[in-house]
Amino acid sequence: MDTDETIDLSEFSEELAESQTSESVDESLFTGEAKKEKTQEQEFSSMLHENFSPKQIGSIACYTEPVSVSVALDVVIQLFKDDESLHAIPVEENDHVVGFIDRKTVESASGSMWKRITSSSIAEFIKKVDVILYAREYIENNLKKVSDINRKYDINYFPVFNGKSFFGMVSLDDFLDRTAEIREQDLAKATAIQQSFFPHDSDISSLPYKICFWNQMANELGGDMINVYKLSDSCSLVGCFDVSGKNVAASLLTVTVSTFFQSLLATNNKERNPFHIIAMLDAYLARVIPPGNFITAALCYVDYEKKNFCIFNCGHTTTYLIRKQGDKVFSVSIDPKLPPLSMGEVHDQLMASLESKDAKHPYNAYKLTSGIHLSMYSDGFTDMKDEQGERYEDPRAKEFFMKLYDTPDGEVKGEVEKTVKDWIGTAILPDDVTVIDVRF
Repeated sequence: MDTDETIDLSEFSEELAESQTSESVDESLFTGEAKKEKTQEQEFSSMLHENFSPKQIGSIACYTEPVSVSVALDVVIQLFKDDESLHAIPVEENDHVVGFIDRKTVESASGSMWKRITSSSIAEFIKKVDVILYAREYIENNLKKVSDINRKYDINYFPVFNGKSFFGMVSLDDFLDRTAEIREQDLAKATAIQQSFFPHDSDISSLPYKICFWNQMANELGGDMINVYKLSDSCSLVGCFDVSGKNVAASLLTVTVSTFFQSLLATNNKERNPFHIIAMLDAYLARVIPPGNFITAALCYVDYEKKNFCIFNCGHTTTYLIRKQGDKVFSVSIDPKLPPLSMGEVHDQLMASLESKDAKHPYNAYKLTSGIHLSMYSDGFTDMKDEQGERYEDPRAKEFFMKLYDTPDGEVKGEVEKTVKDWIGTAILPDDVTVIDVRF
């Protein structure tokens, strides 16, 4: 800048908080010889940062010894030359930090011999700042204010106070970097939590049949879910769920499905009728899920004692039964007979089918015989696109599952992953993909 005129930031300024005076830092701690000061500043800054959470401004503030507004330009030029990591220096006037002089401004001025000769001090190069940030305030709460000031006044550096004492400085980049870091950490934790709801090896190994599944979310979080609910030693319910929407919002809705089944286990629920369980699930989801959202599902109830199984397709993708006779592989397509969950319609239709013998069966029942494979998947599998934008589509999915029949159990997951990766290539996965392979 070529002027030392103070920019009016009154609309963004805040009064010094009286409640923070007890947190003041003794400025004498920052005094000392210049050569020793750099190491002392780093050690002391590190010590101070330990007193703040990573979400507080104090954790990203960097202390640099302020210079006087009357100091010569050549002195500041030398300070920047001596420390390549220095991006800005706070400037004091009447024992108060009033602004900053940054490296870019100094480099521009140092290239002009005329400016160096005619400038008796750095006053005309200072970017003055009226806004005050406090070390114990939260980064996310102040990000918008800092961004607005930067956009409106081209101010990049801001003074941070702890109580009434100058604590250090922060930049808009510091705010953005820490915010991104925190959100990335939060997403990683949320992803781990969501994945913990997927079936564990112990859930699958205790079943009298084999299950293999593969899941890849389009984002860190997604709307696909798999559930294995063991009702007894011989009865179980396997479900593939797909929530409307994607990412964070969809992931929250998948938790409602998982917690429903977890609550049945926790309360030692004695219900064994799949009609009642699925009807209860639909009624529960209708109560807790906001209007406009829904969950499709393909649920397979298996009764090994009676040697039968039935499939309830609730608005989900086509489910395939695959069987081999001789050298030929045959398939049966099972399309939806029920609407998606969370609207209450599934509950009503299931209860009506139990009460009336004339009602159409809203499920598909089959005799359980060895060699039958059941393939369930979310629509992200058929909707995935290659680099030219061509979708995988249902016919290819059906052909894939028929070829998968002869794939050894231990290679199923790798074959699914290879198929997905080979198809999309360098393209972006547009939706979550889940594939479940059940083998009787």
